[in-house]
Amino acid sequence: MLTELTTEVIDSMLVNQYFGRIGCAADDRILIEPVMYYYDGNAILGLTREGTKIQLLRKNPHVAFEIDEMIRDGVWHSVLIEGIFQELTGDEREYALYLLEHRKIPVFTGEKMGYPGEITPTDHHVVYPVVYRIQIHRKSGRCYTQ
Repeated sequence: MLTELTTEVIDSMLVNQYFGRIGCAADDRILIEPVMYYYDGNAILGLTREGTKIQLLRKNPHVAFEIDEMIRDGVWHSVLIEGIFQELTGDEREYALYLLEHRKIPVFTGEKMGYPGEITPTDHHVVYPVVYRIQIHRKSGRCYTQ
């Protein structure tokens, strides 16, 4: 039987998980990629490298975000968010990085996260992550039980 999840269950899933999928589209291209995230109660926060996903999101900021959980055989929960991608800068970026780091979201294994203007040793590959927020416009969830 398929039923709707309550807002409380949706929020609980978003808080307790850190791995989801982001879907975006632009220029006749659709992309769905796994991402690690932090849910602050109002928005999804994340960080990523420059690449195809960011290029598409900058062209079309409308996104879908999904998490799911297999409870046991034949029982699953799924949450879908529709929202707007916003690239963060300044204090908002720094605060989002603080939240992501304290949630123990790995940055990029084997690489040092850097900040523009920072001087780093030459033996490190410096990564300047794109920090973003998905401003939630709509969230829904479903549960399937046999």
